[in-house]
Amino acid sequence: MTASNFGDLDGAEPALIPPGCPGRDPSAALAYPAAEPAQRLAAAFGLGGVLCPLSLSCSSGASAVAAAAELIRNGAARRVVVVGFDAISRFAWSGLCSLRTMTKEKVRPFDRNRSGTVFSEGAAAVVLENGDSLSARQIEPLAWLAGWATGNNGHHLTAPAPRGAGSLQVMRDALAMSGLDAASVTHINAHGTGTKANDTTETQAIFDLFGERGREIPVTSVKGSLGHTLGAAGTVELAVAVLTLREKLIPPTANHTDPDPECPLRVVTSPEAFEGHCVLSNSAGFGGCNAALLITDAPTVPMDATTGSVITVDGHASVSALGLDTEEIQTAAEEGESACFELSRFEFGDPPPEVGEVPEFAVTDFGVAPKPYLDPASRYLLGAVAAAAGDILKDNNLDSGRIGISVGTAWGCAETAELFFADYMRKGPRLVKPFLFPHTYSNTAISLAAMEWSLKGPHFNLTAPESAGALAFAQSVWALRRHAADMMVAAATDALSPIRLGVASSERTCGEAAAAALLRRDGTGAQLLGIGVARDMATAAKMAEKEAGVSGKDFRWYANPLAAAGLSGRECVELESMCGETAGAAFLLQLDLALSLEDQGAVVAVAVQDSCAAVAAIFRK
Repeated sequence: MTASNFGDLDGAEPALIPPGCPGRDPSAALAYPAAEPAQRLAAAFGLGGVLCPLSLSCSSGASAVAAAAELIRNGAARRVVVVGFDAISRFAWSGLCSLRTMTKEKVRPFDRNRSGTVFSEGAAAVVLENGDSLSARQIEPLAWLAGWATGNNGHHLTAPAPRGAGSLQVMRDALAMSGLDAASVTHINAHGTGTKANDTTETQAIFDLFGERGREIPVTSVKGSLGHTLGAAGTVELAVAVLTLREKLIPPTANHTDPDPECPLRVVTSPEAFEGHCVLSNSAGFGGCNAALLITDAPTVPMDATTGSVITVDGHASVSALGLDTEEIQTAAEEGESACFELSRFEFGDPPPEVGEVPEFAVTDFGVAPKPYLDPASRYLLGAVAAAAGDILKDNNLDSGRIGISVGTAWGCAETAELFFADYMRKGPRLVKPFLFPHTYSNTAISLAAMEWSLKGPHFNLTAPESAGALAFAQSVWALRRHAADMMVAAATDALSPIRLGVASSERTCGEAAAAALLRRDGTGAQLLGIGVARDMATAAKMAEKEAGVSGKDFRWYANPLAAAGLSGRECVELESMCGETAGAAFLLQLDLALSLEDQGAVVAVAVQDSCAAVAAIFRK
């Protein structure tokens, strides 16, 4: 499991350089996808299990720990290595500077004279393991992960929500999961960036959760010492929280010398003995992303969550080269003719390659509020979610904190990243467009959807090559099964871009698509019978078939080519010949097609495999 804002963007920058500028190297695009570091890590250390790369801006590290814990809790892994990391590149530095959140002096978390943060480089690794597995190996853990939660504040791409509402939600949810109450928390490892807005709203969230006890709980922010390590921050701070428990010592908050009346916390400014048993670590990031982890020195009795609920798909839709609505898609699929033609949206190659392009549309056509700027990947996702669930999500009686969203994307908003870096190369770092930079993040599309429909519950953005949407679907199912949410939107998107086409295989036609499914507990739609997540397709299929209690040879599977190769003896339907290879959107696009084409009562399966994971799911329509 890897977590990062920017991945190996330093290595990929030559591919972002526009034609005609020195240093351009289109082949460097191989380093651009966020999954690349995870694949290199697995190869270097011989890790043979599921790879689950994730990107949720500065909450990435903590969110990856939560996602890894879900893998373990649901039997997809016994042990997971989680690595949060980020390095400063020209791209990242110019963009972060353009947002004007950095100080010209020191990071001063919660201090009256704080004037901003300093972004820095770093990495941290933690190993999570199933408690029963540890006991069998007679190993004592360093600490226990008692609770975790992710969410979105549904407010703004870069500004925190009033009173830190998103932070309050995830801290409260992590506590509820653990079975502990607020009085059990005896230390807070805060996000504490040293910016005016973040520190004030985080303080308000702490007081809204703990009441006047917020003045007594010792609080520290390591960013005063280390700077803001971006996607690594959550894992760095988890490691510090574990050391606090082990060494019984709270580290100081550097540069805090003048307490701010707006932040009346007990900020620790020199090493302090720790007598408690529970540490709460809080993380946040651009796009409204939030995560909280609860660490204890002994196992707890977790909240009792019934896992026997039926999960149903109560809405599904997609946009792809096959069309923009169910009728168009059904007709195209039944005709079986390719919807791939020469690229028309932008200039690339002579002659241009054959691709599967999404027909032009505006998000307002789907009832989505107009936006001043949208990357194609974000526009496609908003359209698909609106078509799948927009009418249901508009219900004002819904509890937004109980509705989450999990998204998959391999390439994120690559076209906007190219636009942004072109300004850097042609005009210099001071003239980049600050409004573009937040739209270059891999989590931009999921954040915009969360804001559009106020989806504040569990929140994951997976970035595997083709299994991203499948892993997002799995995380949605698991959130519903442990009652962390009442509804989940599982979605995926990937768009064509010059950087992606620059390294596309000549043997596979590139396509673009977005797809979404609305999942509920005990709804009225197609029923999920079983799901399997593994590194190889044969194992994932057997897991799904065992849970469903059916034989996969008795019904059709909708699968990408690599998955189909591992589904020996099963009838498979492949979409690539019709709409191209749609990267992270493949699984949910296939799900939409399967549920659109199959007869009522039919059993059908969807499967995707890539170099990171294999996921299989079986449904009864």
